Amino acid sequence: MQIAYEAHIEDIVRLAAKYPEITGEEASKVMDLVVRRFEADVAAKTPTGVGGEAGLRGSIFGETKIMGRKVTGLIGTPLEYAKPVEYGTKPHMPPIRPIILWAGRKLGLSGAELRRAARAIQWKIFVKGTEGAHMFEETFKATRPWANDMFKTVPRRVVDRVAQLQ
Repeated sequence: MQIAYEAHIEDIVRLAAKYPEITGEEASKVMDLVVRRFEADVAAKTPTGVGGEAGLRGSIFGETKIMGRKVTGLIGTPLEYAKPVEYGTKPHMPPIRPIILWAGRKLGLSGAELRRAARAIQWKIFVKGTEGAHMFEETFKATRPWANDMFKTVPRRVVDRVAQLQ
């Protein structure tokens, strides 16, 4: 699962035609700032499960890619279960073993009490499904205005760099 963010600003395009290398470097620096903040904010909103910080939350990554004249920021995770955590699930019968592991760690239960709680959770998922955490979606919505403002600084950064060369 991953989300990409691209910036298309006319002033950047015009500067890129005249100063392509400097514009690319400055746009890449800004994209990297945006990606790092987005990555940190998504991770902070990501629920921890059985794996704790080493699980889904620890798998969130961000990277900046330059492809030709386009700078793209990618934020994602290689873990397959990120989608059901992000979007939730429809009612289904989940396997009991992961629920037992989760309930044992999260609820501090053991023995028969643990098995009863795990079965109750399993049946609730069977009847109602699960709610999504929407950590990517909410972070994107919250971060987007700030990211757009950051990209508006690129032309000034390019002009300042060009001025230093003269």
